[in-house]
Amino acid sequence: MIKLIATDCDETLLSSDRTIHERNKKAIKKAQDMGIKVIIATGRGPYQLFNILEEIDIEKEDRYSVLCNGGLIMDNMSKKIVDSSPIKYDKAMEISDYCKNLGIHFEIYTDKHCIISPNGNKIFGNYDGDIYKFVEDPKKEDFIKDEIIIKVLLKNHNLNYLMSLEEDIARICDWDVSISYSSDIYMEINRKNVNKANAIKKICKHYGISMNEVLSIGDNYNDKEMLEEAGYSAAVQNAHLLLKDVSKYTTKANNNEGAVGEAIEKFVFDKKQQK
Repeated sequence: MIKLIATDCDETLLSSDRTIHERNKKAIKKAQDMGIKVIIATGRGPYQLFNILEEIDIEKEDRYSVLCNGGLIMDNMSKKIVDSSPIKYDKAMEISDYCKNLGIHFEIYTDKHCIISPNGNKIFGNYDGDIYKFVEDPKKEDFIKDEIIIKVLLKNHNLNYLMSLEEDIARICDWDVSISYSSDIYMEINRKNVNKANAIKKICKHYGISMNEVLSIGDNYNDKEMLEEAGYSAAVQNAHLLLKDVSKYTTKANNNEGAVGEAIEKFVFDKKQQK
């Protein structure tokens, strides 16, 4: 029996325009009315959630979010970080130097800010200056030393190129590293053994439930472990083939059509699936 639902955000819960499909909202509300706990498990930082928690009504007591691919667990009500798995400052700076030499867009996610070094690459869109700090050389920014570095990120529109850098990054980090990919343009780097599944296990322990009682829903490589280890799992239609292979179900709907709602309908509301 499902007692907790964990859903990814981008390209899963969220439509391409960053809204939440009504089918998703209705299914999540009905599941919560049944006493099922709902959490998000995302690569986003705590300052990038905007109104997501409010829209699906999980901004309440004793509810948590898995952030930065499992590097952080946040209390949804107080916004306090209750668990973290930081990257060493010197390793983050070494990766920064590596990216600068190659001209690769580089970002550092801390508990308070997202530090961006474009390294010659074009930047599009509007950024909140209180959250996003554009810097030429992170080593020259003393404030970073006072913050918890949770993950670092490389951006390039050639995913195969990013994948070719894995061994270099692992070597820089003395192999104490977890590498995943998202949105087909990001290499996401966390401490070894940091992933969404391991963070969800911590939340399950708090609630006294097992991973066999979890439904996980995702689309990309940074969702792989939680889809593999949950008792129930669904890859959305727009997910990578690998994610469909490791999931127990692939939705007919994509992220623009209420795929999360479909997965909840199948596994939670269809009593045949609970047997």
